[in-house]
Amino acid sequence: KHVAHPPSPFSAPARPNLVAVRDERRMATPAFPPQPWCDHHWISLERCSAGRGGRCGGVLEGWGLFCEPFAVGETVALEQKSNLRHCHAEVIGDLLGPEAGAHAGRYPVRLLDEGAGALVHVEPKKIARVLRHDQLRVLIMADTTSYRRMAKTQVGRQDAVLEIGSAWGECTRILQCHAGTIVGVDLAKDLVEESRRSHPQCRFEWLDFVEEPERFRALWQELCRAGTLKVFVDVGGDRAAPDVCKVLSALAAAAATSPALSQPPLVVVKSRDMAAACSEERCSAEGRLLDVSGYWAKVAAQPVPKSRVQQKKHQNRARKAMWACIGDGVVDPRTSDCERWTARKAAAKQLQVRWADVERRALLLAWRKAAAEAEVQRAEGHEGEGCCSRGAGLVLRRFLPWLSPQPS
Repeated sequence: KHVAHPPSPFSAPARPNLVAVRDERRMATPAFPPQPWCDHHWISLERCSAGRGGRCGGVLEGWGLFCEPFAVGETVALEQKSNLRHCHAEVIGDLLGPEAGAHAGRYPVRLLDEGAGALVHVEPKKIARVLRHDQLRVLIMADTTSYRRMAKTQVGRQDAVLEIGSAWGECTRILQCHAGTIVGVDLAKDLVEESRRSHPQCRFEWLDFVEEPERFRALWQELCRAGTLKVFVDVGGDRAAPDVCKVLSALAAAAATSPALSQPPLVVVKSRDMAAACSEERCSAEGRLLDVSGYWAKVAAQPVPKSRVQQKKHQNRARKAMWACIGDGVVDPRTSDCERWTARKAAAKQLQVRWADVERRALLLAWRKAAAEAEVQRAEGHEGEGCCSRGAGLVLRRFLPWLSPQPS
């Protein structure tokens, strides 16, 4: 029979159970930011039904929330074949039947902005529903086309829009053609300056609402006074979902610190990861998430932390990329740090060149000495004429690259 012996004090220590450690780390409940806009309906356009619309009037995926049928008194957006042309109208009658003659199969609408009061008849495929302000919604989408379609149809002259992540200002320009007031906000100073040069008619602000809450609240209050506030968030469509959730949570928290600041009735978010996560959630026919808290806990949870070695490698790669971008001329707010780092790099390079010159001169002297010894041995007849001593040949073959002039 096998008899269990006590472990020897000289035996190797037991190896840790790596599988158990990994499972324990995965089972640990990760911290995630609080859910913002709990009173809003969270809707995924990826889970919404299809409908007719767009420039060509074809079937669009996720357009069922904005297509026919339309009720009398609803505000709608008319298709103008351009993202920069604005036209909102009010439905004043039901869909016309065959007895209407040439207007059969169309909705009678009255224009609200350009040509206000004019009566026109429009096909249903050229009409998009404008969501009501008394129904709070958060719209989640994955692509830029849907994001800009929301900017074209869901914003009116009475609205004030705050765009988080304006980048080069392309979508801000579209919003400016439809909204009464629009402000684009971005963290990158160079992008803000480029946007101001490209679109001087738009307003762009270099603002970090996490680090500058007072300034952000002042901007939020200014937009609330200008009209009905609507928020568009695009911090990078390929950005990880936890990072986007951090932005949304910080945005809502900064606005909720003051009771005088109203909450936006419409928040439009572009994120591939958040839209993809909606495919596994229970939704209604219009794409509304039935368990928002569970969905938020899933997409906002931080990934399992990596080892310290992996984190250090990741930080080193990020630091090298940052300094490489700074070396290419990208403006960075930490100007003093950049100048100090550039000066240190230049000093290190000069020192390296000086050391190389000293070593090159020393090797040149060693080669000359070996060549002189070879000449003396040849003169004494120890070796054949035209031959070099073994020591001089080794020096020559080994250090010939150092003797040649180095490129600057």
